[in-house]
Amino acid sequence: MMKIDTRGRWLTVTALVYIYIPVLLFLWGFTKWYIAFISSVAVIWGVYLLLSDIIKNHTTGEKDEPIYLSLPMFVLAAVVITGLCMVLGVGGFFPQAGDWYKHNAVLSDLINFSWPVYYDDFGRCMLTYYLGQYLIPAVIGKLFGGFSTGSIVMFVTSVLGLWLIYIMLVKITRADNVIKQVALLLIMLLFCGPLNLTQSVLTQVCGDKFYSMGSYHWVLMDNILLQYRSNTIMIRWILPQIVVPWLTVIMLLEYRKKVNFYVILLLPTLLFGSFSFAALVVLGIMEAIYLLIGREAKITDVFSLTNILPALSFGSVLFMYFLGNMQVDKPVSSSFRFQIYGPDELPLYIVFCLLMFGVYFACCYSVNKSDEQWYFNLLILLLLPWTKMGLCNDVVMSGSIPSLFILMIMICRTLFTQKESTALGIAKGIMIVFLLIGCIYPVKEIGDNIRDNRPGMETADYYATMRWFTDRSDTNISEDLVYNYYTYDPEGKIFYEYIARKK
Repeated sequence: MMKIDTRGRWLTVTALVYIYIPVLLFLWGFTKWYIAFISSVAVIWGVYLLLSDIIKNHTTGEKDEPIYLSLPMFVLAAVVITGLCMVLGVGGFFPQAGDWYKHNAVLSDLINFSWPVYYDDFGRCMLTYYLGQYLIPAVIGKLFGGFSTGSIVMFVTSVLGLWLIYIMLVKITRADNVIKQVALLLIMLLFCGPLNLTQSVLTQVCGDKFYSMGSYHWVLMDNILLQYRSNTIMIRWILPQIVVPWLTVIMLLEYRKKVNFYVILLLPTLLFGSFSFAALVVLGIMEAIYLLIGREAKITDVFSLTNILPALSFGSVLFMYFLGNMQVDKPVSSSFRFQIYGPDELPLYIVFCLLMFGVYFACCYSVNKSDEQWYFNLLILLLLPWTKMGLCNDVVMSGSIPSLFILMIMICRTLFTQKESTALGIAKGIMIVFLLIGCIYPVKEIGDNIRDNRPGMETADYYATMRWFTDRSDTNISEDLVYNYYTYDPEGKIFYEYIARKK
């Protein structure tokens, strides 16, 4: 049998290696050698001290009883995860969702251009994006076989990341038998709020103003765009942006009292997705304040050298890298703003919050009420729909990734608890019904992608390169393509002038 170490040492080592290899590749591929050296020393030193602290203290605070994952169960999980990724289009084996046009173009340019990637077709600009998940595939693609090799490596590294996430979830949810482990696997891959039920209720409440009935993704009315995505949709559409945030969520929950290592745990997420990073920072700040108030942490922990030095080195590099993109003049759709709900729209907000996550939170309250993260994440999911940014309101879709994953973990803990009471039994039954309703659309989407696997549906090299979307004068190009991926006119900007490896 395969023994899962509940003290989390080898799992944490593997997770940190998985996360920090792309960090080091970014530093040495994109920045001057002495900046890469200083930043690398700072983060490696911080990771070493974190792992030393974990090993020294032996436990993360979880129960010490070991959990066993049998070899057949591990093989089953690996096969299911791999197979699902294949049929959802990862690696180009089946039709790929629209966002993979951009994922593939970014990967292709990282393989075919020197780093940092510059385009000069319509004036000089630099590719500025969340490159973390692309860097290992890009390096191997550069060395062996080009884009086709890189695409396969992207598939392999992403699937390995999901395998690791599943094993870590077995530990953190205390899935200590085969039934729980199978249930956990299905929930991890299909978890979603009951979107079709939400849409049906909103059709009755809002009438003709509500027009997204039957959409696998959206709640839409007038100018309101809301989407708390299922895990299936995230794997299909934005897999490069969820693997590391999910790993980081698990480690933050496990090592939440290690405030002196928060920068080491959270900062790399920025290289994989800005909105997930922002949400994790908010969670980290709230957790730190909670621990300070409860005197479980000291202010010296917050301002420890293991937080300050990585933040000043690697953190400054990442900030300046993305600052170049933020300094570009952008249309209103790309700016952050608040979304106000009037009397006509407020019912939509209430129904969305109640059905998409509110019932889940209520049902898992009794088991998780002593966990401060229950309150933090409920607050975040309540506030996010009041914000808006991007053509598709990406701040809501991506900013909810950590909180929805934590909610999923709390649901599993509630379902797997050995406590027995009539109220808890009813709560478990309601959650199971909501989970089954919630997985209807993800299962339909999987089926659609399998049926669409026919000649002519391959999209792996549809865009080929991101260089064609750097023409700001072309009104036929979508605004999100033109403004979300580049630092235009980089001359004079700090990263380009003082940090970038070469111009």
